[in-house]
Amino acid sequence: MNLLLLPKELQVLISEFNVEHRPIMRVLMRELLVKYKERTDNDKYCLGCGCLSDERYSTYILWCKYSFCGALCRYDTEYQIRRIKE
Repeated sequence: MNLLLLPKELQVLISEFNVEHRPIMRVLMRELLVKYKERTDNDKYCLGCGCLSDERYSTYILWCKYSFCGALCRYDTEYQIRRIKE
């Protein structure tokens, strides 16, 4: 493909792209995908009892997201988390 046939704006954008970053970005994107899958899998289960969680009872405690199955598990576990982190 001849880059000179493209408009000047596209030529500039293409020339700014560094081809050497492609392998590094592939590794980085793979790592991000693994971490994303781990996080979404962890959000499916209640932290208190281990059963499936309900999104209505998910909450952030000290800037971390925790998932719970119900109000009782949420109350008990939230109290324990706050006691430990203080």
